[in-house]
Amino acid sequence: MTLFRQDLGRRGERQAERFLKKAGCRILARNWATPLGEIDLVAQEKRSGRIIFAEVKTRTDESVARGEQAVGRAKQRRIVRAAQLFLKRKRVAPDTPLRFDVLAVTFDADGRPEVRHTPGAFRP
Repeated sequence: MTLFRQDLGRRGERQAERFLKKAGCRILARNWATPLGEIDLVAQEKRSGRIIFAEVKTRTDESVARGEQAVGRAKQRRIVRAAQLFLKRKRVAPDTPLRFDVLAVTFDADGRPEVRHTPGAFRP
């Protein structure tokens, strides 16, 4: 991965994190990596206690595909497996509500971000 793409991804993840915080979430983990897969952001809704496993897709151009479309079945399976390990390692109560979201961040030519949030983008 090029340095430009890495930097763009980090910028997108920061925007997604801000978005979730403004929506009333507390960030539990960033770039949580396991041998089974990685989760970009793990957050918890303050009101409901729901844990959100968020995949962030960042783009500067969506002429080929929107960020939301870039989370295929294989990626979903890796995220779910990593989420199961997160829940086990953090000893999260089994009845805690969960959700798998996608946040698509697109930067325009002037560098301004647009964040699109798809709650419940997929199910385990």
